[in-house]
Amino acid sequence: MEFPSLGVRCSVSACKQLDFLAFSCSHCKLIFCKEHFHVSAHSCLKFQDNIVESPESVSDYYCSDSSCNNHSPVEIPCVKCCLHFCIAHRHHGCLDISEEQKSKELEKWNKPRQEFDEAKATVDKQISNSLRKAKNSTVAVKVQLMRLKGRAVGFNGIPTDERRYFLVYPPITGSLKHTGGPKAVFTCLRWSLGRTIDAFADALSVPNTNNLSKSQKLKLFHQNTGYALSERMDILISDLLSSASLIDGESLILEYSDGLKVDESMYR
Repeated sequence: MEFPSLGVRCSVSACKQLDFLAFSCSHCKLIFCKEHFHVSAHSCLKFQDNIVESPESVSDYYCSDSSCNNHSPVEIPCVKCCLHFCIAHRHHGCLDISEEQKSKELEKWNKPRQEFDEAKATVDKQISNSLRKAKNSTVAVKVQLMRLKGRAVGFNGIPTDERRYFLVYPPITGSLKHTGGPKAVFTCLRWSLGRTIDAFADALSVPNTNNLSKSQKLKLFHQNTGYALSERMDILISDLLSSASLIDGESLILEYSDGLKVDESMYR
């Protein structure tokens, strides 16, 4: 029994084979059997040298370079001049900058680094100077400590291993200023700061009115910075030494003051 409505005949005139699984050419859109579906088998007129005729509605974009004949169905416009260029000519000089502009941009980018290098060099120099001064100061304090031990005065009842030595400058400001120079004295590391101030005032023959409520108060200051050792009169000398707030053998200022700092340049 025949089924004349089923299948399609091959479009090749010499074939006309009835095929139930016919193939449609993607180029010429005709129907072919499995023997003639390839473009070369049916000499497809729409396929020549790998170039397919484009519908008239599709536009090609030609490269704007005068020496180039390349074209593409996809437009690739330059972001600056908005002209179309092929891949080979996408770098067509439109976005190039002059040597002067390059120099300015380079200078702009190098300026922060240069400023950083200059700042770093300044900081490094300051750190080196500070370390050198600290080293020199430590050495100077050690030398001074050895000298102080031979001439320092203080309470003889303090055991030798508990004595701590200082070069103390007397007061030079206020109505109770002292006219003498600095003096080598020692205190006990177990004493409080208040008791030490009292002992230093006695050793330097400085009037001491710390026990009076409305009077000038004696305080101890670092001779190298002018800052007070502490506001707490009950703090122990051993605590100041262990925290490096005080160094055995350093120079101190005994002065009447209500502040936390004196002008250290006046005590030389």
